[in-house]
Amino acid sequence: MKKILKFVIALSIGSVIFGFVMKRAGWDRLSEAFLLFLSVKGVIIILLTFTIAAISVLRWKLILRAQGLDARVKDLGKLWSVGFALSYLTPVTLLGGEAFRIYLTKKKLNFSWEKSAASVIIDKILDGTLFLMFLIAGILAFVFYGYFPSAMMAWLVALVILGLLGLLLLFYFKAMNRESVLEWFLKVFGIKKEKIENTKNGKIIFDTEKEVIRFFSPKRKDFWKGLGLSFLRYFLLFLRAGILIFFLKEGIEIFKVLAIYGFANLGLLFPLPAGLGSLEAASAFSFGNLGLGFATGTIFGMVWRGADLFLCLIGAIFLVKFGAELAEVKILGFIDNLKKLK
Repeated sequence: MKKILKFVIALSIGSVIFGFVMKRAGWDRLSEAFLLFLSVKGVIIILLTFTIAAISVLRWKLILRAQGLDARVKDLGKLWSVGFALSYLTPVTLLGGEAFRIYLTKKKLNFSWEKSAASVIIDKILDGTLFLMFLIAGILAFVFYGYFPSAMMAWLVALVILGLLGLLLLFYFKAMNRESVLEWFLKVFGIKKEKIENTKNGKIIFDTEKEVIRFFSPKRKDFWKGLGLSFLRYFLLFLRAGILIFFLKEGIEIFKVLAIYGFANLGLLFPLPAGLGSLEAASAFSFGNLGLGFATGTIFGMVWRGADLFLCLIGAIFLVKFGAELAEVKILGFIDNLKKLK
């Protein structure tokens, strides 16, 4: 019930922000975005979106193979799409579906909890690494071309980025030295490792971390291949943003594209479902600041989301399918137990 309430609150806040932005930009931008999305230009954006998704699935397969596990790309694609849909539609668009993806990987592919969880965590860390790199590059490009309306906003953006960068660097420093990140956090909070490790779930958690740390080694080819696929994924996301901006405003400089892309990603960090409101606000702000038109930025944000929601629809279909299958298994198990009692 609390999760539903949080979702409703986040959705309401996002809707209010969206309403304010669209009131300034003009509600007719909705129809413009819709027409662009349904045109040949929209098809190009959707095809790029599915290509990016395919690279994400191949990266996950690479991670599993590095752990000595094998699975068909088709099966992984279904599970990945469900995780993406849940992550994108839950309050924080970059997190949320990972727990469900771990659960489905264990249930559908019969992998251990440790390796299922480790594969998803590794996938997310690789993704977060390149996300942050492009985010920093985008914000730096924005600082060069544009300006923040207030010092407070500039400091807030800087604190968010520095906080994320600090956590990422801490992980890589510990992982490269084969040290436990969990132990470090437990010491910081004054919790003894034995209290966690001696429990069943605690053992799974520490075994999972060992799998994760084992992957992040400069000596492993799979690590560099994973980073390479991550770079390709985010380069294509950047290219998608560039093509969409070209469709809206021809003849734009590449560093301005980077600035807009960075700000759009910053908007997705806000705890709002599908970045509703925050994506339009961030896109409109960056477009307006760079002299490309506040209203045009809202179209950019809506078409961006439209392409991702199209992918979410595929994930939602598989979610319903998997949910029905799992429910059927539980019902049949319940019936078998009743028969045994008789």
